Amino acid sequence: MPVIRNSVLIRCIPEEAFDYLSDHRAELEWNPKCELMEKVTDGPVGLGTKYRAKWKSSPLVDLETIAFDRPHSWTMHNGGPIEVTFTCRLEPVTGEGTRLHAEFEPKPHGWFRLIFPIFLLAARREEKTNMTHLRDALEQRTQPARPQED
Repeated sequence: MPVIRNSVLIRCIPEEAFDYLSDHRAELEWNPKCELMEKVTDGPVGLGTKYRAKWKSSPLVDLETIAFDRPHSWTMHNGGPIEVTFTCRLEPVTGEGTRLHAEFEPKPHGWFRLIFPIFLLAARREEKTNMTHLRDALEQRTQPARPQED
């Protein structure tokens, strides 16, 4: 199966990136296609945390955190017509911030295999665009406010 890989440099420390992005409820802030991201398990975000989610043109799906290694990496998995395993790794970059490496591994099921090549083309574009969205959202949260010039 294909894997979509992207990376982006974010001007913040790995712990800030990890704490914001590994809690998938933040996706509502940075992903314009995310319509619902609801945490359904109690307690702090971590291994085994589950969410109910919906994106435009998708059915409602359940996600689960299947790996969680703060502040280095986490992996989410969901079922549905397209089963997805999504992994993020964070790498400190001296003097610059954190490089996020993302892997989006979709696996089609049932009738969705027929349109999977079209989905894959769109997903590659969207995942690349998402890197910019999440970088911008995270940097706005972590950068000190700059005084406005007159």
